[in-house]
Amino acid sequence: MDPMSRSNDHYADVQGRPLRYSFWAGALQIRGAVTLRVLGDVISFGVLSALVVLASRYAEHRFDIHVGVTVGPFEAAGTVLGLLLVLRSNAGYDRWWEARKLWGGIVNQSRNLASSALCYGPDDEAWRTQFIRWAAAFPHVMRSSLRGRRSLPEVAVLLGEAEADRIASADHMPDVVAVELARMLREARDRGMDPMAFYQAEHQRGLLVDHLGGCERILATPLARSSAIQVRRFILLFLSSLPFALLHEFQADPDMSFMDRALGSYDWLIPLYVMLVSYPLLSLDRIGMELQNPFDTRRIDHLPIDDICSTIERNLLGMLLGDPSGHGPHPAALGTLGPNETHIS
Repeated sequence: MDPMSRSNDHYADVQGRPLRYSFWAGALQIRGAVTLRVLGDVISFGVLSALVVLASRYAEHRFDIHVGVTVGPFEAAGTVLGLLLVLRSNAGYDRWWEARKLWGGIVNQSRNLASSALCYGPDDEAWRTQFIRWAAAFPHVMRSSLRGRRSLPEVAVLLGEAEADRIASADHMPDVVAVELARMLREARDRGMDPMAFYQAEHQRGLLVDHLGGCERILATPLARSSAIQVRRFILLFLSSLPFALLHEFQADPDMSFMDRALGSYDWLIPLYVMLVSYPLLSLDRIGMELQNPFDTRRIDHLPIDDICSTIERNLLGMLLGDPSGHGPHPAALGTLGPNETHIS
């Protein structure tokens, strides 16, 4: 199933189709979870706690030094740490959700711009086709710009290799498309486009640039690094010292030998407890980091911008061909339109 089909199925579910929900499938699935990305750190804290247990029991047996602290302070510290991590993950989610709203605006403004151009623009097939292709290329160029990529295969299909290369060579690629759309709107005005319709279309074009600026603001302004460092140091101190509190809870019989204490008591449970506590703490910290950049495909929860851009392209080409469903054919079926061509290939 292609990405667009998966996207349409998702929207159908949201609109009321019964969902096949399984708690166990959701709880145990690996895809979309941060488990594999924090597993190494969880195991590391388990190994560290095992070394602490062995060292403390050896010190008790060899030097009669008892290591351990009461668990009370850890209960309070754990509560504070949990709140800090929730705040951090919420801050990341706010960025993710803001980016999603901005891309929702890009979808709406692209459709509005195309509608205004087709309904009020010049009755010229070449102008209409070229304008829609440039409008459909804009989201693809924005996506590549946000991801720091210069490859524009979708734009090459829509506009031709020469235009794609010209856009890719620009310092800020979306500016090339925005200027071209503005130039074509000015041409439409000069050819008799209704002034109010021109202002409305120009407003929609400006909103596209505004939404892009909002995405670039999210990309260029990560969460405060000092906050992340302090939270992770808090996690490190908490999990590194937690075995000492558990040692206090699992006091061994002083008459037992060192090996009996290491193997015959409940000390082996301490690394498991530490790993159990570290998993949610490290997962929340990782989630907060993953959500910081919603455009990067290396992030687990990156926005489905590829599907969004494909949806915009299909909708706009569908408008051009007069398809009321808004699902036009692949642009390759229409051919490639050069900047100086006056017909549909």
